Amino acid sequence: MNRLRFLLLAVVCALVPANRVSSAPVQSARSGLEQVPATAPLVIHIRGVQGVHDRFVELMKQALPDLLEKYKTQIDDFFEKGPDNVLKNRKIRGVAKDGPIFLCLLDLPKVNDPGEPKMAIIITLTDYKEFRENILTEEERKNLKDEGNGIESASIEGAGKLTYFVNRKGYAVVTPDKEVAESFTKTVNGLHKKLNKDLAAKLLSADLGVYVNMEDVNKEYGEQIKQAKQGIDQAIAFGVAAAGDDSTKKFAEMAKNAIPHIFQTIEDMQSLLLTFELRSGGLALNAQSEMKEGSPTAGLLQDARPIDFGEMARLPRDRAFYLGMKASAAMFKSMGSLLSNLPTGGTKDSADLMKAYANAGPTLFLSSGAFPSAGLDVFLFDNPAKAVEATLKMYETMNPEDAKLKEKPKVTKDAEKFGDFKLHAVEMTMDLEKMAEEVAKQGEEAKKEFIKSMKNLLGSDKRTLWVGTDGKAVVSITAPDWKTASKMLEQYTKGAGAASDVKAFRDVRSEMPKQMSALALIEAVHLFKGVYEAFKPLIPPGQLPAGFPNLKGKSTTAYFGASLTLQPNRGGLDLFITSAAAQEFYKTIVQPLVGE
Repeated sequence: MNRLRFLLLAVVCALVPANRVSSAPVQSARSGLEQVPATAPLVIHIRGVQGVHDRFVELMKQALPDLLEKYKTQIDDFFEKGPDNVLKNRKIRGVAKDGPIFLCLLDLPKVNDPGEPKMAIIITLTDYKEFRENILTEEERKNLKDEGNGIESASIEGAGKLTYFVNRKGYAVVTPDKEVAESFTKTVNGLHKKLNKDLAAKLLSADLGVYVNMEDVNKEYGEQIKQAKQGIDQAIAFGVAAAGDDSTKKFAEMAKNAIPHIFQTIEDMQSLLLTFELRSGGLALNAQSEMKEGSPTAGLLQDARPIDFGEMARLPRDRAFYLGMKASAAMFKSMGSLLSNLPTGGTKDSADLMKAYANAGPTLFLSSGAFPSAGLDVFLFDNPAKAVEATLKMYETMNPEDAKLKEKPKVTKDAEKFGDFKLHAVEMTMDLEKMAEEVAKQGEEAKKEFIKSMKNLLGSDKRTLWVGTDGKAVVSITAPDWKTASKMLEQYTKGAGAASDVKAFRDVRSEMPKQMSALALIEAVHLFKGVYEAFKPLIPPGQLPAGFPNLKGKSTTAYFGASLTLQPNRGGLDLFITSAAAQEFYKTIVQPLVGE
């Protein structure tokens, strides 16, 4: 606990208001990473001194102004005095305005070892003496001792042991361990030589970044990770055995098949980076990892090439969600039914039909949707005609009982024509009574409410799909009638009323990576409204506070984005929450839920 107090005090040096620090610039030729030992298994980076404070306040003004006003005093106190008033009478001086701060764990905690790991704080300075004189109290300065070789020590109140200061010419190293302090008086083999340049730049540009050496983690905790995998395998095996229906069993089987790949990826990781950026338009979160050369996961990524998803902007505007994924034959062979929502069960030909669909050469999958169930999906294939042929055969051979339909789908070929698109209609009637069989065990009233929810979600028990191609793209449209379907197709083909016309869509897309392997843009409030209205009948009275959710009036269109980027030896996840999306979600859902 004493070391934790030391760490808290050191980190607070980074979180102070503007009038407490010097504004001298950081040396342009140095990033600070050269000061961090390359052997450090864990490094936390804070960008700047007052910068984090200023950017946080600015983001709160844009996203949650009411919360900022309500908690302004507490926020200011945190940045002024630190958690639990840890700064007390201390002052922050001599710290570079935008200089990086690094908290370094120099070894990992040992399993079943109560000892504390070695650690250090590296702070970018403009004046070492000014920093040291002001961070220490008058009493602590009286006990300051020169340990030689550029090291000084002081007994800090509450720390329980000596704290060491090392002057590294533009940086201060603060540590509770004398051996660590002595290591910083020698030449440091810096982390900048070990990290990939892109990862290093990402770490340094983030307001808060966490770097983890996964090779060290796997070496230190390999046995515990192995035991965790065994426990999860056993739990999933039990789930598969206990699954009450085919759909539940199918998902349990998928989870079972995915677990080895997940743990193999963890084993193959060389490094992991987590970052948070406070941008003017919202909050950006990123996670990315490098894989060890020659590892199984690196081999899988060898041919991965991200794309720009420019085609997504042509989808119809004002949808609750937009999804995109770079596709391949292998992907559709393994999980095509999930990606395409195609019927693949209940017939002896289903596996062959999905294989034929995959062999048509899928390259891109795009989807957009709203509530009640309606949307436009776009697929790009090397051979679109073969893909359409396989799709229609799947519906024609569909087993209505397995799909919970009242009868076999009615397939009408060449039902409609729109421009160069030749479209076929697939009509289905959902058997809601059969879908409600499990719920019916809870009573007739539960069954009625479930059926009502399904009708709210689907719009009707009758569904019509229009599937076809213009020789370039394959489209699948779900809509209550052809007029609605043709309007969506017109938006896609002619660009009038497309997603690109909406500022909120452009705003979130501009904050995401330029090229990715998969992309999702979610209109959180509208999506929540659709799902809530659908399942509202299933929520017992009095379970939610009055006025929840706040659905009065028309909310502002606002999106958050999520993406996956795969490339040779590297994979990354990005999440961006726009200020507008945060504000709408808070106003509509969080505020009425917490009663503020």
